Amino acid sequence: EDQIIGMKIGEEKDIKVTFPEDYFSKDLAGKEATFHVVLHGIKEKQLPTIDDEFAKDVSEFDTLKELKDSIKEKMEKENEERAKHETEDSAIDEVCKNTNIDIPGGMIDLEIDNIMQNLDQRLSYQGLNLEQYLKMMGKSEADFRKDYKEQAEKNVKTRLVLEQIVKDEKIKEDEKYIKEKIEEMAKQYNRKVEDLEKNEELKNYLAESSKTEQAIDLIVKNAK
Repeated sequence: EDQIIGMKIGEEKDIKVTFPEDYFSKDLAGKEATFHVVLHGIKEKQLPTIDDEFAKDVSEFDTLKELKDSIKEKMEKENEERAKHETEDSAIDEVCKNTNIDIPGGMIDLEIDNIMQNLDQRLSYQGLNLEQYLKMMGKSEADFRKDYKEQAEKNVKTRLVLEQIVKDEKIKEDEKYIKEKIEEMAKQYNRKVEDLEKNEELKNYLAESSKTEQAIDLIVKNAK
């Protein structure tokens, strides 16, 4: 950036840079490179006036106060959700630490497969795939599987512990939970509630999720 300051429109310049040692591409890490740049134009960011008119332009609210109140409410809700998940994760971790389970290697491998598939799907939203991502990171599939083995073991152990709690406590599916989730999904995806209620696969998934949520709540309530 310092080498660009002072250039004039239409000016050309060679700029030398050194890539960081921890750069994601191992072929470029720590190496020096020269970029030939041409300054086509200079722009200055003009920020809008934060007032009621701004609120109307960027939201469904008529006043800046309403917009601020909405943002504050959203942030508070997000913080509450974050705190709730952190508490749940800590409680579950403690239960898992005190539980000995002999997990078959095949279950670990399947969980790593799931992690890879989920990552591949998320990357697709950015126009990438897992193969390209690994290449950018300078890693092989074997490296990836090794890196995520511990996480996979944790995921499987957590799932088995929660399933056992559901079984031991004879936890049943929560019809209210299922109904509320279906209504949320219908609103989110602009679908009819009646149509989603006919999807038995979705209802079964939500039924299991409701049991898991109850098991997590039980762990948190009994946490010390």
